Amino acid sequence: MSRYHSLKTVVGDSTFEKIRNSKVLLVGAGGIGCELLKDLILLGYGEVHVVDLDTIDLSNLNRQFLFRQKDIKQPKASTAVNAVQQFNFFKTKLIPYQASIYETDLFPLEWFKQFDLIFNALDNMAARSYINKIALFLDKIVMESGTTGTAGQAGPTFPNKTECYDCSTRETPKTFPVCTIRSTPSQPVHCIHWAKSFLFQQLFSEDEAPEVAPEGKDTAELGTDNAEEIKNLIAENNELIELKNAMNDDDFAIKVIEKVFSKDIEKLLLITDLWKTRKEPTPLDLSSYLAGVEAVTTEDLGTGQKPWTIEQNIKVFIDATKRLQKRMKTEKEIEFDKDDEDTLEFVVAAANIRSFIFSIQLKSKFDIKSIAGNIIPAIATTNAVIAGFSALISLKLFKETREESIAASSGIFTSSGSKFISQNKPQKPNPHCPACSIPRGVMSVDNTLTVQELVDELLEKYGYDEEIAISIGSKLLYDVDFDDNKDKVLSDIGVVYGAHVAVSDENDEKETIELYVELNNDKEIKLPDLEIPPKPEREQEEPLDDEAQGEADNEVLMVADFDDDEIRIIDTETLVEKRKLDAQEPATKKQKLEEDVQSNDGIITLD
Repeated sequence: MSRYHSLKTVVGDSTFEKIRNSKVLLVGAGGIGCELLKDLILLGYGEVHVVDLDTIDLSNLNRQFLFRQKDIKQPKASTAVNAVQQFNFFKTKLIPYQASIYETDLFPLEWFKQFDLIFNALDNMAARSYINKIALFLDKIVMESGTTGTAGQAGPTFPNKTECYDCSTRETPKTFPVCTIRSTPSQPVHCIHWAKSFLFQQLFSEDEAPEVAPEGKDTAELGTDNAEEIKNLIAENNELIELKNAMNDDDFAIKVIEKVFSKDIEKLLLITDLWKTRKEPTPLDLSSYLAGVEAVTTEDLGTGQKPWTIEQNIKVFIDATKRLQKRMKTEKEIEFDKDDEDTLEFVVAAANIRSFIFSIQLKSKFDIKSIAGNIIPAIATTNAVIAGFSALISLKLFKETREESIAASSGIFTSSGSKFISQNKPQKPNPHCPACSIPRGVMSVDNTLTVQELVDELLEKYGYDEEIAISIGSKLLYDVDFDDNKDKVLSDIGVVYGAHVAVSDENDEKETIELYVELNNDKEIKLPDLEIPPKPEREQEEPLDDEAQGEADNEVLMVADFDDDEIRIIDTETLVEKRKLDAQEPATKKQKLEEDVQSNDGIITLD
């Protein structure tokens, strides 16, 4: 019995033909991506495009089964594609890209239109949100999947019909006050953050950080009101900038150790208020460890699974600093990368030496790599389970109508509880979602046409009354009170490829929509079919009593600032003369409103 016949028997002739003729995008070729690519190949998908910027690291091999030792440092996307060719029984067309999905030159919005379905196998929230917005603009279904340890999820999102990726609030990375990181660490993560985001960045970034002034608003970011501590933090920062000038000195590593692990700690001890309820740190006496440092061998360091001794950490710090010094002569700037041994070992050793000084538990290289690299723990079995469900659920997405696909679809969750696998139906969109609560679509426009022609098309297509506002970002292009641009060519006021044009109903009857601009040369404006929901009714405000009304009439006017969403209070008796507009900048609605206030003796007439 042929593979074709077996698969047709399972999924049905109609679904099989749709799968064979489909073109899908797989974003990510890591833990889930490797498993998912294999599953898509075995299901017979016609064409799969694989996008991943990363290269293969040794740490990937325990769960990304398409990769081998010989593949280390090779691109993940092309290596994964080559690996699955040996069982590409249905001759699926495979196209890899080693690139960031954010590269709009390589992946413009038009490029995404070719795909029938998008599979997300990403490991970070920003990229997932980006794909989510692409899908909302193009009305593309996305198969979301992700894992953390034994927990995982897989399920489809149907634009504007079900929950999108951004409908749910997710935990954001924890941050720490600057004063905790720089002055009073109490956990390993504080020392790791200090080593990675402060010490490493100060020494090896291309642009020198500006010296911090003793007074000024920048000191508010230090997170403390202790004057002595602020003075010390500023001095410590500026001294480190000066130390960078000694980068080419043979004893640079020793100078860094003496400054940050000895002299800076001695200065901290002088701020007695910091240590009234905390254990005092102990400045590092480098001379007492030098004999032990010189005796450390490569074999002593092991595989990085166990914490190093203080002598071993000092040895690693010196060696890593020397290697980074050498690289700075040609690279000029070095960014921290968990897969770059030089940068990783610098951060590991620096964090552990600081932990030792503050009597904090030392961590292994493996542990610090996970924390500093923001690595989410992954289990190969969970990846395989979630990828398998993602592929199986996708078979439900080829129904005749979108509604049928939604009815037939479900999401899958795994956990370490008594019920490992749970199922749920797609949920309705969150009405307050920052992404999908705004109807989005793609507008194809010849930008040699005028603003008035765009306004006419919008009014006719979406059934607005005459009062609409058109803007790009915070720049107002048109509304009924500001029609100066109506005869201008669209390209002259910023309606160019890739611009996001917002259209608002001034009568507050319909929700605001957002249109992604694509260009044509056909003297046409083609607007997408959008379902624009009505705006919810606002609650009626209680009327002011006579006394309060009198005060309001006699004292101030409140004018909404359309540029920065603030409320501007204008004293009607002391209105200043309106600033003359730059000849190149059209008046904003706010400026015209203020002009009206002055020309009418402080009175605004409302329709």
